[in-house]
Amino acid sequence: MSTMEWTGIILAGGLSRRMGSNKALLEWNGSSVLGQVIQAMAPAVDGIIVSTGTNTAAYNALPYDCVQDYYPGRGPLAGLHAALEVSETDWNLVCACDMPLLEPSFFKGLKWLTESGQEHHAIVPRLAGRVHPLAGAYHRRVLPELEQRLIDNRLKVTQWLEEIGCRYVDIDELESAGVHNVAIQLSNMNTPEEYEHIRNRSYGP
Repeated sequence: MSTMEWTGIILAGGLSRRMGSNKALLEWNGSSVLGQVIQAMAPAVDGIIVSTGTNTAAYNALPYDCVQDYYPGRGPLAGLHAALEVSETDWNLVCACDMPLLEPSFFKGLKWLTESGQEHHAIVPRLAGRVHPLAGAYHRRVLPELEQRLIDNRLKVTQWLEEIGCRYVDIDELESAGVHNVAIQLSNMNTPEEYEHIRNRSYGP
């Protein structure tokens, strides 16, 4: 049982250009995609922050802290920075708002790997060589380097992860922590076709 306090951060500030509408608010099982992500994350955290980019008004009805970017227009790093600035816990579980197949086991498994592993400032999945930085665990100690990258307009997430000595975890490690169907859980959606594909998959066996 975890004795540390954790904050959940959901990055919901994207412009959804390829989707054509706010993907966080698309319908999902009687709720929304964002609602589904919150439902999966909530059992693993003590509080949730929604990082809204410049679009806080779209999320005013949520009973969670909503934060705007301090560095607008600079992508997911700006959203992560804004949320970490107001987080009151050292460790934070982070995910994008467009990953509705994530399950509570994913977040609980990341916590277990973080609390039982070596000292790192960030832990993210890496599957078949592909890094998934928007579904990971981040310590507030990353803030100085993160802010400097935003100031310098160096916005490539994978380069920043290398700078801070991120720990990458593969499928085997995640499965040992109780996370199954890892690749499916990490599916995200950027287009209407991907949304329909993922939604159809969620009704499968």
